[in-house]
Amino acid sequence: MSELVLLKLGGSVITLKDRPLRANMRAIERLSTEISKSGVKKLVIVHGGGSYGHPLAKKYSLVEGFRNASQLRGVCETHLAMLTLNRLIVEALLERGVAAAPVSPLSCAVTRRGRLVRLELSPVKQLLDLGVVPVLFGDVVMDEELGFTILSGDQLIAALSMELNADRIVLGLDVDGLCDKDPKQHPDAELIEEISPEELERLLPGLGGSGGIDVTGGMRGKMAEMLAPAKRGIPVFLVNAAKPGLVLKALRGESTPGTLIACEGRRSR
Repeated sequence: MSELVLLKLGGSVITLKDRPLRANMRAIERLSTEISKSGVKKLVIVHGGGSYGHPLAKKYSLVEGFRNASQLRGVCETHLAMLTLNRLIVEALLERGVAAAPVSPLSCAVTRRGRLVRLELSPVKQLLDLGVVPVLFGDVVMDEELGFTILSGDQLIAALSMELNADRIVLGLDVDGLCDKDPKQHPDAELIEEISPEELERLLPGLGGSGGIDVTGGMRGKMAEMLAPAKRGIPVFLVNAAKPGLVLKALRGESTPGTLIACEGRRSR
């Protein structure tokens, strides 16, 4: 059976995070080309919200859940914004010969106090069986206790990887990987090329958040979500998706700069 790879496209790469509702079409088109050339037969893509999801989610305080009726417009606006970004990505993939289909988390995921408790994956599995690439995204979802909340793309891809028994995860970020210091603030930051889940867990409290608007926790939040699949034996590779060609190499399993989170015995890219 062919290898199942899950790819996360960070919102900071595919959108212009300082310009609300502006996609980085150059990056989306380039990444779509890299995906089409990768040769990966079974692929699931999850993308972040960037300037489409985070500003609206913050404006309407959606993470905290239902407080008043004025937030309901925010639920709808945020979901619509994410559908718009998702469509841009799916269209770019289709134009490059990748059979890709949108899958809305609002329609298939339910959380309880922000943590996933139900995820209907039958359509995703059937799409994969047919050779179609499901494209999901961080989204506003219904919550059993809060009414609604934000489900991050990072929590979603971690859950998908375990439910689908993925072979590996590739996280496309706007930095080279996990560093000993924040590389955006410290030019002398050194890349951590390999790390075990246990070592990562010890580092978590010292990891930085996000420098921009990010309602999902920045780097610390991403790494916290990656712990579970990494401990389950699913290698996670962090790569700079803002640099041309690196996502292509990571998808192919070729040597490329980045950070590998893996248990002993799974230290291969």
